[in-house]
Amino acid sequence: METQIKALNEVLVSQLNAYCVRLDLSYNIIDAFGCIETLGFSKVDKYSNIFKSLPVPISESLLESIQTNLRTNATEKVEVTYADINQKQKKAKVISSLVDSDDEVYFLVTFIPLAVVVDESTKINNGYESFEEARRKLEFSENRYTSFFENDPVMHFSVNPATGLIADCNKYSVNKIGVTSKEEIIGKPIYTIFTDDKYDRCLFLLDKFKKEGFLDSEEMEMKTKSGGSIPVILYTTAQRDENGKILLSRSTLVDISELKNTQKRLNQKRIRLENMNRELEQFVSTCSHDLQEPLATIKFANDLIGKLYGEKLDAKGKDYVRYVDEAVDRLTKQIRSLLSHIRIGQNAERITIDTNQLVETVLKDLGKSISSSKAIITVKKTLPTIKAYRVELRLLFQNLISNAIKYRQEGVAPEIEITSSSNANYTIFSIKDNGIGISELDQKEIFKIFNRVNDQSPHKGDGVGLAHCEKIVRMHEGDISIDSEPGKGSTFTFKLKKNYLL
Repeated sequence: METQIKALNEVLVSQLNAYCVRLDLSYNIIDAFGCIETLGFSKVDKYSNIFKSLPVPISESLLESIQTNLRTNATEKVEVTYADINQKQKKAKVISSLVDSDDEVYFLVTFIPLAVVVDESTKINNGYESFEEARRKLEFSENRYTSFFENDPVMHFSVNPATGLIADCNKYSVNKIGVTSKEEIIGKPIYTIFTDDKYDRCLFLLDKFKKEGFLDSEEMEMKTKSGGSIPVILYTTAQRDENGKILLSRSTLVDISELKNTQKRLNQKRIRLENMNRELEQFVSTCSHDLQEPLATIKFANDLIGKLYGEKLDAKGKDYVRYVDEAVDRLTKQIRSLLSHIRIGQNAERITIDTNQLVETVLKDLGKSISSSKAIITVKKTLPTIKAYRVELRLLFQNLISNAIKYRQEGVAPEIEITSSSNANYTIFSIKDNGIGISELDQKEIFKIFNRVNDQSPHKGDGVGLAHCEKIVRMHEGDISIDSEPGKGSTFTFKLKKNYLL
């Protein structure tokens, strides 16, 4: 097969009266076909460097064309006037291409002799002016692209996918890598700008680009001249010719060092917070268990004193026994509430929830309180379906509605109104009541654990319900607020983020 192709090449160049050579990437001649005499070149030897046998104008043009082949992977055609070995003026068309075969990569160069035009005055003025106008437009377009390419504050690289060699880069890339000029980068294999551990990945991406024609959001790591590294995100598109053949890859590399550092800081902060939470939970759990036994002992001893010596105690002594008993019960309840608060959100899973059904369930659970207080609860419009933590969200609604019933004005039936709205980022709920209200000073402390602002109310709370609510809302990356006036009621508004990370 190879012999047949070689024979066809010889016939073709013979018919064109041309001379054709195959060059390796070091510009040494692998094969030659055709008649060199018609071109007036010096005799060339196989495996010798092509430029040693060519006239200077041909050598200069061919070198420029070959370098362009490497940068753009496109076929180059140029006409050159030169003096042959007999100092006779000649003209030839030089056609060069970079060929990427299955076995090897090589340059294919064809020299076709042309007739020398003696009289240049036959140019048509209009045609010349049109050519000049087109040239000026092309030059302007190229200058504009070059300015954008060079001055863009991200790294740009062009790579010849046939060879894997860097064809071009911009100034920003030179500065980031830490070299003094482009010449230290251009012509080098693309893998040389990445860290050694990314070598295999680089070759894989080069092969992937040849097959698919693009690369999207590939994370790589560049190396600098000083020995440092730069994490980057790589985006690559293909520059194609009119036939759809890939000529070059155009890559943009975005430095994500700051993003990586931020992620690292956030991860370290997350680990510290997780450790602190574990330590806090362990501390609270240990304290609660360690306190349970002495509290039980105190309660037992106090009850025993009341039974054995109750008849011997005067009124003040009996009061002291009752105070101790109430204090032990209160402390036991606070310990349990603290544990409950710490454990909110553990092993929670965010799911899709119809808040209409959830509120209906809450109202059924509070049925006794609603009935005894003759509360009127109104849902203004259909509540939304959201993604949230079911158990915690149910506790949130239950605490707020229960408080609205509990802290009612004497002789006035509770009226509670539940509404919802939304914006681009949050789902917003409001629970409004006509209860006793909360002073402006107390509103600043109301969400702190064990803070009871209605100590004069006949329905004292344990000071954890609203702290639970605030923690649950924070789990949903939202916030909760209150608008209240003593004697006129309160409105609790909380918003839950639609898309959140927890």
